[in-house]
Amino acid sequence: MPRVLVIDDAEYARDILKKILLKGGYEIAGEAGDGEEGVREFSRTNPDIVLLDMVMPKLDGIGTIRAIKKIDPDAKIIVISADGQTAHIEEAVKAGALSYINKPYQWSVVLNELAQLTGGP
Repeated sequence: MPRVLVIDDAEYARDILKKILLKGGYEIAGEAGDGEEGVREFSRTNPDIVLLDMVMPKLDGIGTIRAIKKIDPDAKIIVISADGQTAHIEEAVKAGALSYINKPYQWSVVLNELAQLTGGP
């Protein structure tokens, strides 16, 4: 069962993602409310994949991607954000994100992206 780390400053968004993940057969490796905490949780939990918001306090999504990639260059990261600006999406992919999902998201889109990157639960 693939383990997923959820990093988002909005608690309600983390709660929704955790529900989607659990119903989809994924395990919650951990969660974090900002980028700095997310990097620490990544190191502590060593998840199979990360779901990451772009706009967060302390360390934004791009900084978080870069920090995680320093720890594990093979880390799988999906950005899930309402910030759909093309420049930010391109920067996230350049930093190492594998995919980008716009908020508000649909359960099926999240689960399909995860299945493509992890092989499914």
